[in-house]
Amino acid sequence: MLWQLRDLRILVRILTMPELSGEQKLRIVLESIIRKVPKEEQCEKYGISEAEFLSWQEHLTTNGGKIFEPNFGRSSKRVKTIQKMGKTARIFLTLSILLNLGLITVAGVFYFTQTDKVSSVEVVKDSKFSEDSPLHSAEPDNDFSEMEEPEEEETSSVASSQVDELLSSAKDEQSLSAKANLETLLAKPLELPTPKVLSPVDVLPEISSEVSFLNEVYEGRHVVYILDVGDYVLQGEGAAQRFEKMKDAVLSSLVTLSPNSYFNLVLYWNLRETSALGKTILKANRDNVKYAIDWITGLGSSIEDLKENRNQFVPKELLYSKPLSGVVGPWFGLGVGITFDPDLIFVLAGNSAAFPMNAVPKSHFNGLDLTQRSLLSKVEDPVSNHSESAVSDLTRQTARKWLVSMEPSGSLPDNIFDIEKIALKRLGLSNAMSHAHSSVAIPWEKVFENFLSSLELNAQMIPQSHFFLCLPPHVRWPNDLFNTASEFAESSKGTLIESPEFP
Repeated sequence: MLWQLRDLRILVRILTMPELSGEQKLRIVLESIIRKVPKEEQCEKYGISEAEFLSWQEHLTTNGGKIFEPNFGRSSKRVKTIQKMGKTARIFLTLSILLNLGLITVAGVFYFTQTDKVSSVEVVKDSKFSEDSPLHSAEPDNDFSEMEEPEEEETSSVASSQVDELLSSAKDEQSLSAKANLETLLAKPLELPTPKVLSPVDVLPEISSEVSFLNEVYEGRHVVYILDVGDYVLQGEGAAQRFEKMKDAVLSSLVTLSPNSYFNLVLYWNLRETSALGKTILKANRDNVKYAIDWITGLGSSIEDLKENRNQFVPKELLYSKPLSGVVGPWFGLGVGITFDPDLIFVLAGNSAAFPMNAVPKSHFNGLDLTQRSLLSKVEDPVSNHSESAVSDLTRQTARKWLVSMEPSGSLPDNIFDIEKIALKRLGLSNAMSHAHSSVAIPWEKVFENFLSSLELNAQMIPQSHFFLCLPPHVRWPNDLFNTASEFAESSKGTLIESPEFP
């Protein structure tokens, strides 16, 4: 029964032993110091109080230097501490305790008489199972071994083997737990990013602008608008409405210009009269576009307002360059517009051939070679009240047949007298053109030659020109003027449109 009592003492000692060894306490404190882990996190991690942690740290600071002393580690006696056991071991130990308590009750008297002797021996024997130092030793003390009897040695070896088995299993569990805790402390290395091939940089195309005019889109950044503002644009049936549509077409295009665009506005009338918004081409910013809009809207709808407001900006005398003599009418306005070096030109022209003779200086006819040309008709003298010479019937019939052959069927009135009147107007032989219109036939082919001579440009540098003829009903430009304008529009990759459809 002695060996059962010894086993009971050993098991009670295991249950009441401290849970952490000195080596573990040292590792906890060193881990906090080396890895700079705050004590709060360290205590929470290992389930200890801050007071215990501080006492361990103080003990290490106070006694840690002793390991470097000469006599350190020479003692043959080593103390071991039983480590924490697992749950299974605790259950086994509990059952064993209950069994031993039953045996102790049966033989109580005998056991109590041997208590003092057995206790003195067990205290010595238990010392070899403690682990107060991290340096483990399995060698027992020889002095205490010699004092034991053979029967006690056998009983002790059995108990020792059971305890070693329990301790080894608990130590394995604790080593696994420590390994898991160590893995949580180590940071996982970041994965290196996989390099990606950058896509080639797209080269931005050159800034391009588009100009919208009469529901069409044209390529170009520099544009010049040329508007006919002669007295004749407000004469005839529906002239005021037609002139308003011409102005609206320019306004609608102006407000849609890109800020990257440049523009200018040229107004022309009679033979060699013109005015521009500026001396050079202007950037299409808000202020410049507003000046152009104010100028167009301020022209008015009457001849008096038109004469007053059309010359309020830069007149031809102040422009840097102007066409040579012999360039008149639409070609004069187009020549001024080309001096701004645009990419696009839009010409909105009226019945330029019907300019008022009394408003044109004689100097404007220079270069036209009119000295040997006869007047086709005499101008009516309002003072003497003499009418111009009558037109013969043969001339009337010839003019009528000419007009019918030129115009498509259905576009002329049914009355032959109305057809003759329209034909005579186009040929400049009508009585209605007595004092209001020119009685001189302008040599438009000669004007076109002078215009080309004044350009000083090769064919590749000529801007794209688009003509829009806004004429009264049943009225056309003279053939020479129309043909030369059509030729120039085609050579500049532009267009010529009669009676355009305004939105």
